[in-house]
Amino acid sequence: MALPERITSFPVVLRAFTPGDAARVVELCGDPAVALTTATIPHPYPLEAATAWIASHGDAREAGIAWTYAIARAEDEMLVGAIDVRTSAEPELALGYWIGRAYWGRDYATTAVRALIAMTFLGLEVDALGARHLARNPASGRVLEKCGMTLSHREQCSHRGGAAEEMCFWAITREQWSALRAA
Repeated sequence: MALPERITSFPVVLRAFTPGDAARVVELCGDPAVALTTATIPHPYPLEAATAWIASHGDAREAGIAWTYAIARAEDEMLVGAIDVRTSAEPELALGYWIGRAYWGRDYATTAVRALIAMTFLGLEVDALGARHLARNPASGRVLEKCGMTLSHREQCSHRGGAAEEMCFWAITREQWSALRAA
């Protein structure tokens, strides 16, 4: 089984990144409000890093270790963020996402997360999905909660290789997702 190359869920389209998206990724992730609330986006974000990141997606998909999508507006396919689901050290797959600051509060993240949760449970043999966010980024928690995930625990974790910060860990099982879908 696999995940589709393209997912449409108004108001967004989840599609593969293209090399032409690299400059837009740098523009959106160049904002410290976006980059510094993630675990891995470098700041500043050089074009070479964006180009290499985009180039890595095909191999990761083929290997079955990560499925990364550009989050684009359905109306014009303008790139507004990214979302992925990937294997992790935890028993469940890990879901992550970011949205450019100019597009916060427009339901792009919620719609994208909801769509990728559905496609993951429909297309992959997994029993659970997990996600995490910094406690100082409660908007991410609201997105995950709206998508049916439940807060499992909080813990202090090193953030970006530095000081420990409180992280919130969320999860949803296939059974929980099926119950939400049936409601």
